[in-house]
Amino acid sequence: MDKLVDLTDDPAVDDGHRRGRILWALATCMAAKGYQATTISDIAREGRVSKTIVYAHFQDKEECLLELYSRANDKVLETVHRAQETARAAGLPWRARLRAGIGAYLETLAAGPTVAWAALVEVQAAGPRARALRREVLDRYVDLICEVATGLAAEHPDEVRPVGRQLVLAAVGGINELILVRVERGETERLRDDVDAATSAVVGLLERRP
Repeated sequence: MDKLVDLTDDPAVDDGHRRGRILWALATCMAAKGYQATTISDIAREGRVSKTIVYAHFQDKEECLLELYSRANDKVLETVHRAQETARAAGLPWRARLRAGIGAYLETLAAGPTVAWAALVEVQAAGPRARALRREVLDRYVDLICEVATGLAAEHPDEVRPVGRQLVLAAVGGINELILVRVERGETERLRDDVDAATSAVVGLLERRP
């Protein structure tokens, strides 16, 4: 099971191991046949549980997808936060700190191609609630970069310029498109190769020029 949907050690989740298996089963089914064609029967079969168990955890397939997407992105953001804090505590130069966070983001997705497919491709076919959640998640990524950028501009005013949220949104959108191309081509594991390009996009946005 992908660590992005492994709920075994989450004390807040009742029957976390089985719930995580259901989320993983949905991701696996969507990777094979798409969201629209996936049924509750497919999820139950892949997760090695009964349909009754699936319905005990989720009202329907859409609710299952929304939790899959939300939990996966929560874990990615937690990983990025930890990488940023570790890099800051280590006293790394600001460009290296940015690379640490972006590298953690891409590395986490690269390690879970099935969930990455579900979160980046299939969520777009799941209706207005999923699209609204996707926008909310994107806003959280933008907020994170804005927070980091503001801190770096305060720490290194001669090297880092303050930037507005719209510019950060444009940069995040470009990185997500870079990721999406890899995922759609079945090259999710190669996201590790794109860390430098993604970092350069953000560094170019922030660094002061003569």
